[in-house]
Amino acid sequence: PGFVLLIIIEMIAVKLTKKVRYEYRDSAASLSMGFGNRVFGIAFGSLAVMAYFAVYNIRLFNLGWTWPVMAACFFAEDLAYYWFHRIAHERRFFWASHIVHHSSQHYNLTTALRQTWTGTLGLNFIFWLPLVYIGFPPLMVLMFSSISLVYQFWIHTELIDRMGPFEWVF
Repeated sequence: PGFVLLIIIEMIAVKLTKKVRYEYRDSAASLSMGFGNRVFGIAFGSLAVMAYFAVYNIRLFNLGWTWPVMAACFFAEDLAYYWFHRIAHERRFFWASHIVHHSSQHYNLTTALRQTWTGTLGLNFIFWLPLVYIGFPPLMVLMFSSISLVYQFWIHTELIDRMGPFEWVF
């Protein structure tokens, strides 16, 4: 609901400021892809979760839920995402699934929701398996993956320009 509200606010701001162009058919396609991603995520996401717990059963260390471990997991998850995203652009197998996200001609908040339906079946989750193998709890990895996705939603807009020093942190 928060994403939908922010998309509506962005649409209104775009209409008022005429800063960027908003193509409603393109946005409808993005939202449809996002909906399909959630449906397939629910249907097949358990495969990734089962893989996380299977690997966690043979983990190297028992790290637990402490603040230092959570801080390390935050950065380790970001590194895992970096490698996933880089390889998704460099290797055809992963690009075939990831290209959907880059298929829009527009850059707005709906584009952030334009996601593949084949992510789990395309084995995207394997980039996070080393984290649970090291010993980060699967739910911790999933939590930081979710936080990362929420952050990534914000960077898919042309409405907000540079943010100065704040941008350097992120």
